[in-house]
Formats: sequence, structure tokens, C-alpha cells
Amino acid sequence: MSAGKTGWAATGVDVAVIGATGRVGRRVLGLLAAQAGACRAAGVKPRVVAVANSRSSLLARDGIAAADAAALLQGAGPTTPDAALLAEALLRLGSQPLVVIDCTASSAVAAQYPRWLSAGIDVVTPNKIASSADRALAHALAAAQAASGARVWDSTTVGAQLPLLATLRDLHRAGDRVERFEAVLSGTLSYVLGSIRGGAALSAAVREAVQTGYAEPNPACDLSGEDAARKLVILLRALGHDLELRDVDVVPLVDAALLREENAARLLGGLEAADEAWRARAALAEVRRERWVYRASFEDGRARVGPERVADTHAFARLAPCENALILHSALYSAAPLTIAGPGAGIELTAAGVFGDLLAAAQRYVAPVAFRSATGVDAAAA
Repeated sequence: MSAGKTGWAATGVDVAVIGATGRVGRRVLGLLAAQAGACRAAGVKPRVVAVANSRSSLLARDGIAAADAAALLQGAGPTTPDAALLAEALLRLGSQPLVVIDCTASSAVAAQYPRWLSAGIDVVTPNKIASSADRALAHALAAAQAASGARVWDSTTVGAQLPLLATLRDLHRAGDRVERFEAVLSGTLSYVLGSIRGGAALSAAVREAVQTGYAEPNPACDLSGEDAARKLVILLRALGHDLELRDVDVVPLVDAALLREENAARLLGGLEAADEAWRARAALAEVRRERWVYRASFEDGRARVGPERVADTHAFARLAPCENALILHSALYSAAPLTIAGPGAGIELTAAGVFGDLLAAAQRYVAPVAFRSATGVDAAAA
């Protein structure tokens, strides 16, 4: 008798993708279609049963081909799905475990997480809204997860695939006392400021960041500092701090008046008014052997994000455009700080991280296959 295989029973898991026609959502669906081998290795058989965007939704209990899902959704015609109604429909949908993937930046979708979590549905998301939400929603999320065992898998909310959030959570669980840290958390602003240092105009750098997928089509959330501030809140909550977005001191990259324009094309055009000021700042920093970064910091209980100059010898000065970094001082890292750095933005990296989180979420439903030895004895029973 030949030895049996050690492995996992292939377990069916239903998947709903919200924001399915966005840049990250499309790429996640592409990975679901292309990475069957990775799913098999994880013991998971994902089946897309729902896709939605801000205009339409499609639900199919028997499944939708992941490769065709975005196109089918676009051809479905507008239905303007209400987030609460969509949440209710998903609760009634699955015949097997369900994981919701939220690839939007929607606060309305984030508000539905407690309902899904309370029903035992895991949520995988790069959407920062829930993880940096006001205390009421944050506490509702924590209570729902504690009651059901379901989780919000949000590793890509900060740093794409960089292990920033996981590292801080591990340190907190280990009882470390983090005294202070500084970070570059906005891949968009890292890209923009790096491009300005290389001679580009601010407005041109922001346009290029939008075109390459480092920034949203309307980059106001990045330029205002809100995106970086939300990431800072998420990191600090990972360390056990109970704070909200309004507790962070936020300094925007450009005058706030320039960011009030809701039309993306006009906003990008209006940024030309700040080109000369940033050209002068970059030139002065060059003379002083300094570099502009958009720095997030936590020290003496104060959380702050804003543009700052650092010396050319500083670790942040050596970051490539779109890179993120964290420099952390704690009880465990008192002799030398912990430093993590690397690419922290981009559609491909974010989608890959979301796909990894999906597999991790799905694996909590996977049951181990007992290993059978050449003698026929069940290892689990031995």
C-alpha cells in the first residue's frame, strides 16, 4: 500500500467582490481566475457568487466565472444598489461559507461590516474607512468579531503588501511598549514628492500618479493628508491606542482651498497654482542637502502627518518614489530601531495582498485531511 498524502480537503468558499470594476477589484477577479493552483495549494475552492459596483450588482448562487464577472457586471445596466440592501442580499445568498471582498473606498459599504461579521462572514478589504472609523463603528466591529470569530482582513490598508500592520499587532500582542515611531505611509505622496525632487512640476507629478494607479482618479484624499492620517490611526489602533481621525494633526500637501474642487479634471488643473511654490521648496531643500517627505509620526502621545524636510542622510531621504517606511523605537527595539521599508502602493501589489488575505480568511473553513501512513495507520489517531 502506498503512503497517502498529507494535505487539506478542498473546501468550497463563496466570494462576493464589491468594487468589482475598479482597478483593484478587476485585478483581484483576474487573480481568482488565474491562480487556481494557489487556491488548490491552500485547500480552497473559491466561487464568485456576487459582484457589485456603485451602479449595479449581480448575484448568482451557482457562481459567476471570475474572468467574466467584471464584464458581465458592466453589461448588467444601472441598478444603483443600496449598500444596506446589498448587505442583506449577501446574507441570504450563500449555500457555503462566504467571504466579502470590499475593494471600494465607500463608507456606506464599510458601515455594513458589523452585519456580515455578526453572521460569521469574513471581510477582506483594502478600504481604510472601517479600520480607521469613528469609535462607534470601531467598537461595533470589535464586538462583532469577538462574538462570531469572523475577522476583518485589512493588511493592505497600510503599505499594500508590506508587513507594517502585522508587525505592530504582533508587537502589541507580545507586550512590547512602543515609545515612538515615524513613517512614510502615503505611496502617492512619496511618488509625488520624489518626482518633484527629480524636476517634475507638482501638477504633472500628481497626474502621473493618477495615471499609473498610485493615486485615485480624484487625488484630494491623498493631497489633503486624510489617507495618510487614516493609515496612522490604523497603525496606532494596532498598538492598542483608542483614537480617531480627528485626534491626528493633519497638514495637507497643498492649500486646502485647492482641494475643494470635486471634479477631478478641474482639481488637477487647479494644482498648477502650487507648482512654483513646490519648485522653490524643492530647490531650497537641495541646497540644504535635505529632502521633502510626507511624514507620519507618533511621539509623546501626539499623532501627526504633514510635509517635512529631512536630511539627505535620513533613511526616508533614500526612499524610492512610492516606497513606504516605518522606523519604530520600543522597549524591545531600544538598542536600535526596527525599520521596515519597501514599495507601498500600486494596483498589482494591493490586489496580490487582497488575494493573499482571501486565502487566509478562507482557510479557517478548511478541515485537515488525516495523514495515512504506508501501514494504513491514521496519523491523527496514532
